[in-house]
Amino acid sequence: MEIVAERTLGPKVQDLLNDLMQRFDKRRIEVIELREQRRAQLRNGGVDHRPETLHVRTTEWRVDPLPPALLDRRVELLGGATRSELINGLNAGARTYIADLWNLTPGDAWSMVRAHRALERAARLELAYLDPAKGRVHADPNSPTCLIVVPRPLHVLESHVLDGDEPVPAAFFDLAMLAVHCAPALIQRQGGLFLMLRDVHGFQEARLWAHAFEMIEEHLGLARGSIRATVMIDSIASALEADEILFELMHHAAGLAIDPQGYAADHIALFSSPDMAAFPDREVIGLNAPFLRALALHTIGLCHRRGCLAIAPPSFTLPSLDPGKVKAPYLEMLADKEREATDGYDGTIVVHAGTVDAAMAEFDKSMPQHNQMNYMRNDAIAPIDLVRRPEGAITVESLVSTIRTVLRMLVLRWQGNAWVVQGSRLHDRSSLRLALRLLWQWNHARDGSITSTKLDIHEDLLRYLVKKEADKMFEGTSQRTKAYAAQAVALLMECACAEELPLEPRI
Repeated sequence: MEIVAERTLGPKVQDLLNDLMQRFDKRRIEVIELREQRRAQLRNGGVDHRPETLHVRTTEWRVDPLPPALLDRRVELLGGATRSELINGLNAGARTYIADLWNLTPGDAWSMVRAHRALERAARLELAYLDPAKGRVHADPNSPTCLIVVPRPLHVLESHVLDGDEPVPAAFFDLAMLAVHCAPALIQRQGGLFLMLRDVHGFQEARLWAHAFEMIEEHLGLARGSIRATVMIDSIASALEADEILFELMHHAAGLAIDPQGYAADHIALFSSPDMAAFPDREVIGLNAPFLRALALHTIGLCHRRGCLAIAPPSFTLPSLDPGKVKAPYLEMLADKEREATDGYDGTIVVHAGTVDAAMAEFDKSMPQHNQMNYMRNDAIAPIDLVRRPEGAITVESLVSTIRTVLRMLVLRWQGNAWVVQGSRLHDRSSLRLALRLLWQWNHARDGSITSTKLDIHEDLLRYLVKKEADKMFEGTSQRTKAYAAQAVALLMECACAEELPLEPRI
């Protein structure tokens, strides 16, 4: 097997990538096919735990003890993997910085190569960038902040690295790069290569990740457990198989986290038909929504029973530009963090350095120790509780805001930006996916209408609003930006009006 790339990967990366491909690529394809079978089962009403894994859920076992550096994760800062993002993240005072190669990094070849180069230097705390106002900014060489990296999911392909004529799996490419270039320095500095896994739909996929970790540790001569992973629960299947996921990753598990937007988007993908009730405004699908509240309590209880950390959902709220004015979304964020700490979470995630201290204060009040793994919850959460849909109104304001989010996000992603700021919050890939699926559902559901006026949300209305908002948003921009905007309008309408829900639009 020959690996061909636009730039030399180096013999160590090529050897490891070859080994990963030879041993696991066939299995990767199989587990993705099994994922679709499981989704079909859920879609047809089989929302329940797997009967064949009952013994995993009912017997007593615990994951391997956590490395000392992962025992206190009370506030984690989530961001991208550019030089400036990594430096600011490592200097922000959070317990960990999560560099996301999927949701918060553009997927083009140059951005990914640049991200891995920056991660290699960040692992050694030898990173700097030139700020127009501050001058040269360095990563604090004494920073105690741990670095966690989010590799790309199993279904994603890396277009610039070929196995013959076919692109290699992005997950394997990311693992090989991180293991060779980052793991030695990170193991020395923080005791391990720490990852956060997205889009893990069940125990078969978790088993594949675990076997890949074991192979990498053996290949590089690392101790077992040198690689530790926190799994992001972002699908119905992963929520139903959370126990099994931790069991498969027993020697490599660090805990579970929650992606509410990804979870809501998966709910729409699985349980949408003209006769089903439509979701309300995005703003209503908060952490008190029935299925998200059940998921939170379920995750905390499960993690603590199994001896690992439960990490609360990311807050995408941004601080006010005016320190003298505190906006309502910011106060809601503080209330969320207070509830998360009192519920028993061991930590939480924010996306702006300006919210780290506020979130830290809320957790310090309720969590005097490093974590709350001794706090055992025994909430009776049934599978049906994990899919109870939220209720609420659909408003014109939210419809327009959702359209604007999609348009701005698509245009900026195509221009090389992985996230956007709109409405006092940051939007990432999960936000874009949820927005597109809401528009699709509102357009197809019989009760997809503006609650106050009963105005039906249909293709003609969407076409009118999308064009109107695009014209306003991109008036006065360059011809290239307007061309991207036209593409965004076409893609939004294609997704919203498709007969079947597009699961992964071209983003």
